[in-house]
Amino acid sequence: MRTEVRHAARATVVSALAGAVLVAVLAGCGSQDEGALPGQKASHQSEVTQDLCTRLAAESVTRASVVTGAGERVVVIGDSWASGFGLDDPGLSWPRYLDGEVRVSGFGGTGYSHALMERCGPISFPERVPDAVAQGADLVVLEGGINDSKSDLDDVEKGFRATLDELKDHEVVVLSAPKVNSRAKAIRAVNKMMRRVSAEYGVTYINVFDLELPMLEDNTHLTVAGHMQFGEIVAQRIAESRSETVPAHG
Repeated sequence: MRTEVRHAARATVVSALAGAVLVAVLAGCGSQDEGALPGQKASHQSEVTQDLCTRLAAESVTRASVVTGAGERVVVIGDSWASGFGLDDPGLSWPRYLDGEVRVSGFGGTGYSHALMERCGPISFPERVPDAVAQGADLVVLEGGINDSKSDLDDVEKGFRATLDELKDHEVVVLSAPKVNSRAKAIRAVNKMMRRVSAEYGVTYINVFDLELPMLEDNTHLTVAGHMQFGEIVAQRIAESRSETVPAHG
């Protein structure tokens, strides 16, 4: 299930998504606003400065420049788990274990809600969809909800619906938000909403809240081993859901 990794040789072949995100961040980020860094508790907020926005954008660009595998075109739209936050090599984040030619739109701190990181520019999931699928996509995997657990649920649902509306002509798999113990109750509420709306739209919803995975010291982000476990399990559950013989794990 492991796939070969192809690194872009020149900056000119970095995906359109990565460039668009970086431009949006440099143009839209203020220097005095406050917010929480990926992985921080709300009580440990730090200024969302232009430096922070640019650093997260650079991580997004780095991950977007790594394309894995071959076959059908798979696009992952996600948060810091997809971008590989905390890893020495972001290319080791979980999407590399998916089957197909996999491209990643990951940005730390983001989710379906527009308000989460709006100080860094138009980088919520629904705003990133057009660039993420610009090179074509046979399957789009949505991985979010952890950060959305800090937002108003109505705003999250609005953004989730907007994301699915943008992807109406694509095959979509929605992953539940995984378990982060410090936010478990709020994450359950987000997952309940995503399951309901996914059924309404007729898209596949896969539960991953049941997984216990190796975490970094922040107890929010995955270790390298955690990314491998998560990616391989997600790949298996996607394959099962598409076989139409096994339900998508609750």
